[in-house]
Amino acid sequence: MSIAMVVKVSEGLVLGADSAATINGQIDGPQGTFEGVIKTYYNARKLMQIGDFPIGVMTWGIAQIGARTIESLVREWEYNAHWQSREGFHTGHTKETKYLVEDCAKSLKDYLADKYAQAWNVKDTPMERLPGLGIVVAGYSENQFFPEEWTFVIPHDESIINTRPDVDGNPDFGANWFGMTDAIVRLHWGRDDVALQILSERTGLGVEEIRELLLPLQLQIPFGVMPLQDAIEYAYYMLNVAIGRFKFAVGPELCGGQIDIAAISAGEFKWISKKSWKLNNGG
Repeated sequence: MSIAMVVKVSEGLVLGADSAATINGQIDGPQGTFEGVIKTYYNARKLMQIGDFPIGVMTWGIAQIGARTIESLVREWEYNAHWQSREGFHTGHTKETKYLVEDCAKSLKDYLADKYAQAWNVKDTPMERLPGLGIVVAGYSENQFFPEEWTFVIPHDESIINTRPDVDGNPDFGANWFGMTDAIVRLHWGRDDVALQILSERTGLGVEEIRELLLPLQLQIPFGVMPLQDAIEYAYYMLNVAIGRFKFAVGPELCGGQIDIAAISAGEFKWISKKSWKLNNGG
């Protein structure tokens, strides 16, 4: 699983994700059959820059399709679809074609959906039994001043979703988080869906009525005027909240490892924190 988030402020975007990749399966041993998380890796790359574009891709949900990691498949799409560089993009398409975040998201969704269908029997398997792969594609389209954020979940979404569209012609600033979000939701909103349901059953009030009553518990954060540096620190803090929840609570560590963070402003993708290949044995 994963924890990933996007923070949109007036100066740009911040993308951040953890590095834990859990493998689910079944193992037969001397003490019987175990089914669940059979392996956790802590070096998965869930946040990637697309070529040299001011566009990032983040993933959550399943860590692989068949025998391939999601990063491997994203890089294959990047190569085949001519998204490795701005110069190569215009060579592979037409010189008049502008790169658009929406087009990037649509192309990547089609590619990953096809790979997913090859790995799972989508037509004959109930939707609730199919594992989800979530993708965020966010950044700046060519010659645009404000960024965009598009998401989709395979195999559940038929089309990509504009997660934070303009409101009355003005940019909508704020934060979105994806994956194992319960700790962040409780902190930010002062409640979660489970609490709402419990209170509804005990009080007889409707869930929406209780939601309105608890609105004063929400953290008041002025995202529109938040400097990009503060958005970076906000993302890092919230991601650590989710990681700490899984580190200390009973159960498998579904989030963890190093946090990767990138800041995107008009025309520029900048890594703030990024894993590097190295030996972790002190050598």
